[in-house]
Amino acid sequence: MDVLAYIAAGVWGLIWAAVLQYTPIGIFLALKRTWLTVVIGLGVDLLIALAVVPTEVWVKVLVIIAASSLAIIARSLINEWGELQEMLYGDQDADS
Repeated sequence: MDVLAYIAAGVWGLIWAAVLQYTPIGIFLALKRTWLTVVIGLGVDLLIALAVVPTEVWVKVLVIIAASSLAIIARSLINEWGELQEMLYGDQDADS
């Protein structure tokens, strides 16, 4: 089972890399939402790991990764929100 998980991980990596390199949505994600590509990639890796890691251990690893990811995801979303506000409304203070 371990070997199949390793092969699945390798195939997943090749597919995900190709999607990010050659498809319009993949190119957009790689350029503008890199954090999301990492979340997706790691999420699939965690699903593959579930096949070979005891569930109790897997849950602990999942919680650790989720906890460490919250701040970087929040940071990215806050920055993107600010960029959107700037794009939509511009510099409101420049007129005053």
